Amino acid sequence: MEGYAKLASLMGAYPEIAIVRRFGVLGVQNLLYYQAELVRLEQEFKVCSLENETSQDPDRTKFSKDWFMLAHYNECSEQQWAIMLRIREKLKEYGDALIQQGLLQQLQPPNPGDLEFLQRWMKRPEMGSVYLLGRDSDVWEEPSRDLIALRNRQNDGLYSSCVAESLVRTYHRLVGRHFREPGDVNYMANTVYYSQQGLLLIASLVAMSLSSLLPVAAICTLYSVSSIRVRLGMVAAFTVVFTVCLGLFTKARAIDIFAATTAFAAVQVVFIGTSGSISGG
Repeated sequence: MEGYAKLASLMGAYPEIAIVRRFGVLGVQNLLYYQAELVRLEQEFKVCSLENETSQDPDRTKFSKDWFMLAHYNECSEQQWAIMLRIREKLKEYGDALIQQGLLQQLQPPNPGDLEFLQRWMKRPEMGSVYLLGRDSDVWEEPSRDLIALRNRQNDGLYSSCVAESLVRTYHRLVGRHFREPGDVNYMANTVYYSQQGLLLIASLVAMSLSSLLPVAAICTLYSVSSIRVRLGMVAAFTVVFTVCLGLFTKARAIDIFAATTAFAAVQVVFIGTSGSISGG
């Protein structure tokens, strides 16, 4: 199995690697041509309709009120009806193209790590070694915003993405390669696959651990310090760390991060006030 068949086998098995061009410019240009054709047909239909409505022939004035006469009466009605049939056909093509472009625009660019893997897989002899001979041979080499992936990797924040792209490589180089064997199919030669669910689980465990330890660490540290200035400085430091962790580990909106950070800072300030009153009594 070589060439397109081998490449398709990899992309079919792993949709995250199924990276293709959107052809956004051509798609929009096609829509513009459809639009231009429909505008022209619309104008022709309006002219023809007006001629029939203002005709001295009483039967022709009925075309706008009687579909059967419009479709079957005479040459004049057939001309107007023929234009409408062309409009109907072109509208269907235009609508299909419009929906198709809308769906394509919803597909996201590929994960940079997946694109890099695909490039290495195609080049390296011990892996895919797929060299296409046509003009599409450099589709994945040229920097382009037009590339899309059939399925994007899920992540719960910037940290999850970093785990998938960098920490896994380090783990495989130091540990994983001793325990995991490459795939036994042609397109997976010398290639090891790590489940995304496992990666996200690791990221979630680390995030949950930090979410539990950070408030406790803040309270313990504030309790051990007596200077109010130092305490306020530590409140600011812990609040910044908390905000950064929210941004790294979650996909929370800015307003949600602001609300959570305010609540976390308020808890620390209340603790300072309460502990100060107790020690002063």
